[in-house]
Amino acid sequence: MIICSCNVISDTAIRDVVTAADITFGSPAQVYDCLGCTVQCGLCSRSVKRILDERQADTAVAAVWPVKPEPAPCAMMSAA
Repeated sequence: MIICSCNVISDTAIRDVVTAADITFGSPAQVYDCLGCTVQCGLCSRSVKRILDERQADTAVAAVWPVKPEPAPCAMMSAA
């Protein structure tokens, strides 16, 4: 889906850049800079910010998720 009509940028392109970059983006303007363009009318900024927030939430969950998952409750009951 096209997020930015001014620069014709899709949500997929934004997600790809946000996921592939080794930096944490602080604003939609930084994402646009990485894509080689600038924010024009600004109507897309909320959508880009939402994608950034989703990425930060995914990264935070991955950081606290246990490396070795606990056994499922059913597996624990059969061992007893």
